Amino acid sequence: MITMKIKIHMVKHFFKGFFLIIFTIIISCNNKPETEESSEGTDIIVQTIQAVETSFTDEFEFSGTCFAYKEANIGSSVPGKVEKIYFNPGQFVKAGTVVVSMSSEMLILSEVEFKTLEKDFERVSRLMEKNSISEQDFDHVKAKYEASKAKYDLMKKNTEITAPFDGIVSDIIVQEGENYLFAPSLDMNFSMTSGIVKIMQINPIIVRFPINEKLISQIQTGQKVTVLFDAWPDKTFSGNISLIYPIFNTMTRTTDVEVKINNSSSELKPGMFARVYMKGIQTSGCSVPITSIITRKGKEFVWTEANNKARLVEIQRIAMNGEQAFVTGITPGTQIIITKKSQLADGMPVKVKNQ
Repeated sequence: MITMKIKIHMVKHFFKGFFLIIFTIIISCNNKPETEESSEGTDIIVQTIQAVETSFTDEFEFSGTCFAYKEANIGSSVPGKVEKIYFNPGQFVKAGTVVVSMSSEMLILSEVEFKTLEKDFERVSRLMEKNSISEQDFDHVKAKYEASKAKYDLMKKNTEITAPFDGIVSDIIVQEGENYLFAPSLDMNFSMTSGIVKIMQINPIIVRFPINEKLISQIQTGQKVTVLFDAWPDKTFSGNISLIYPIFNTMTRTTDVEVKINNSSSELKPGMFARVYMKGIQTSGCSVPITSIITRKGKEFVWTEANNKARLVEIQRIAMNGEQAFVTGITPGTQIIITKKSQLADGMPVKVKNQ
């Protein structure tokens, strides 16, 4: 009996202690300080940073190929046998120098014809002065003389073929003793192979590379570039953009750009691989943290704060520098929200509380 009383007494003390603990927890919860959001009502507490106007210059890298500044396959406009080639591949030739001599049989025949008709023309010219010949006969002899002279000049030009510009002999297409016949075709570099000798001017030399249409606004003629070549890893070459082709490829949406480089030492050769580095045109924009940018359906936005309301603004990212992005679409001084972006809706009330 005494044991039963002791047990009942212990149970009463247990429930009394238990309810005391529950009561203490409830009181402490009621006395807990209000959170920031509850103290501010329904406004979401956010932090912002100010968009700063910044001038920047992006840097681009392209892969290019060397090409000759000028290139010509010289030959004859009439068929014939190649008698003599005066230069070997790699040799320098001045403009106007005779490079190839063709067989002279046709030249001799045209010369004999021309000399004969020249004498006939001189004779009828004297008769015409004395009115001893009709004007029709005179015109007939004159026409034959002028035709023979043009033929002789043509054969003379095509018997001794000269260099059209200063350059090096890069290839001999038709060898001495072979018959030459004009038959146009293309080599692997898409250059015409008709002709007897190929001459290239490689000082200056051209580096050509493709650019995407999105970058066309970043370059202009005269712009300086730096060029590196695998063949000369310890050297840096510089040049200027000399040509931007006016038409884009409809398949690749690219156009070619040419850079002219001094090559007086002849270190650079057509066909070499090149890496082109250049800075874009200096542009002004606003700098914002990259983490503040959100993407929706392929477009980029930032949350801005004005008059205690959140606004979603579309921006265009131009370039990046570390943790900052250069963008357009906002003005300097705009307050960019950098926290709780996933909780915001356009026009939602917010409260700025920056650290």
